[in-house]
Amino acid sequence: MRRLPLIYVDVPALRPGTVGSYGLAVVAVAIATALQLAITPYVEGVQYVTFFPAVIITTLMSGLGAGLFCLVLSAGAAAFFLFTPRFSFYIEHLSDLLTILLFILMTFSIVILIAGMRFAIERCQETVHNLEQHAVALQQQSVALRETEERLTLAAAELQHRTRNLISVVGTIADNTLRTSKTFDEFKARYHQRLQALGRAQGLLSRKKEGRVTFDELINAELSAQSVRGGENGSITLDGPKGIPLRSGTVQTVAMVMHELVANAVKYGALKQPNGHLTVRWHLETSGKDGKQWLHLDWKESGVEITPSPQATGQGRALIEQALPYQFGAHTTFALEKDGVHCTISLPVSEGEAADAF
Repeated sequence: MRRLPLIYVDVPALRPGTVGSYGLAVVAVAIATALQLAITPYVEGVQYVTFFPAVIITTLMSGLGAGLFCLVLSAGAAAFFLFTPRFSFYIEHLSDLLTILLFILMTFSIVILIAGMRFAIERCQETVHNLEQHAVALQQQSVALRETEERLTLAAAELQHRTRNLISVVGTIADNTLRTSKTFDEFKARYHQRLQALGRAQGLLSRKKEGRVTFDELINAELSAQSVRGGENGSITLDGPKGIPLRSGTVQTVAMVMHELVANAVKYGALKQPNGHLTVRWHLETSGKDGKQWLHLDWKESGVEITPSPQATGQGRALIEQALPYQFGAHTTFALEKDGVHCTISLPVSEGEAADAF
């Protein structure tokens, strides 16, 4: 295949069907005629020796149409310039007529053979080009398949990790709920509520492809689940920017913390007592030499008459004081002040794809 260009010439201006291809035939016949006239006085019986190369070259470069046109011009030039009477298309001798017919027949065969070869070479090159394109496409598809396989492998690993983590969390919720419940009905109700909070967190995480789960989405989801809205009856103040993204690995734990705080406030604290008020403030801050971003949350209940309740102990406080610092390096405080619960959480949040890790 690499030797084909040696016998195949492709000049854009002389391609088959162009004006240049027929111009080449005219020029080739003119040169062949001039050379034949120049050598005729010295060599006899070779009237077509220069016309054969002209036809062959024209057919090789410009295809069948130009080759046949060159053949006709060559026969006409030979009849007009070489045979007697000269400068006339009338052929006096039968032998000269037979010679011209033999020339036409032989040259026509050569033109058909060369044109067929040229056509075969063109089809061959076109096939090679198509095969190369298909090879490139297959290579691209192979790369895409490998990338897809890698993404699926990562997704499967992430799913396995989340499944194991979820099973562990469910077991921990069951143990903690059972330990702090006095009756089976109480265990059933509280366990069901905590599973629902876990389900809401998983629902938010399922929209990961649409963007990060934000803190305001999380707290509003928990307030809505308890049929409480920010600012309702003046009992809640929510003060913080929207759109602060959380790491996917922290969403589940933070959601459970928010659930416990809201549930306790509804059952025992600021959202139950008539003079109670809940203020939740949060902001984003960049600190440290590494420029990490931290979410600072301040949960403050006021106007609450403190009575012995699960606010002082239980799963919520354990999540705040133990789970968040241990798992994510958060800084937390939890206190039962004289007028209600006061909790602060400083948590590293997402800075982009690289920070979104378990």
